Amino acid sequence: MLGVLVGLLCATTWATGSILIRDLSRRLDPFTLNAPRSLVGGLSMLVLALATGRGDGYASITWQRAALLLASVWVGGGIGDILYVRSIVQIGVSRAFPIASIYPAFTLLLGMVFLQDRVGADTVVGLVLVLVGVILVGRPSAPTRAEPQPSAGKWGVVLALLAGLCWAASAVLIAPGASGLDSIMVASFRVPALSLVLWGVVAARGTASQLRALSRREWVILIVGGFIGWGLGSMLFVLSVALLGPTRSAVLTSTAPLFALPLSVIFLRERVTWAMAAGTVLTVVGVVLVA
Repeated sequence: MLGVLVGLLCATTWATGSILIRDLSRRLDPFTLNAPRSLVGGLSMLVLALATGRGDGYASITWQRAALLLASVWVGGGIGDILYVRSIVQIGVSRAFPIASIYPAFTLLLGMVFLQDRVGADTVVGLVLVLVGVILVGRPSAPTRAEPQPSAGKWGVVLALLAGLCWAASAVLIAPGASGLDSIMVASFRVPALSLVLWGVVAARGTASQLRALSRREWVILIVGGFIGWGLGSMLFVLSVALLGPTRSAVLTSTAPLFALPLSVIFLRERVTWAMAAGTVLTVVGVVLVA
């Protein structure tokens, strides 16, 4: 029971972190937005690892493991999250989140190709439900002057799908790299490494001035969102995997879109149609079957 609660709390933190960055994603480019968020999350994971006596585990990270771990976080947390932030700007959280959250289905497909995973009837049904859910969620609503142009909406769906694909590739890459290593220690290695790259991009592009222009309230949102989404969320995910195993943990954390949908309506006042709501439910059910 404790593992189930932890998994659902993890899904809630991911949904909450996504809601918090919606407005900031319109003001900051994805690199500048994710650099401080990953720094907050990475430092929190690093402090956790050192405080719990996991520092000696870093010596077991060989260069081969390091290459896989770094590639996984740069593909998933770097490219994937940047694509996801751009999709939020295009189509909103209530549509981008459930579309990108089909990454377990992509993970299974990549596993079939590269890891020779077996596919059962429930997997086929799950993939069909995921496909139908994505179509429903991605359908444009009746156009109004305030809504994006149809082309922008289509690109938003594509960006969200590509983000999910990057997250799936990250999961496939991390499997051999993290095998046999402590998961908290691995997380404390990956997230700070991503933060260094993102800050390098910010420095090279000279966009740090965007951060200096933020108000105190926006900085609080940025820091809290980074801690919740990248710090607390990562910690809860690691704990849920330890308590339930990766498969059951993935099933529970994939329910995040169900938490994001009502939050986006309550706090962001996004318009959600019955098709989008039904698509979200079908997407989650499909992911559960696939996982």
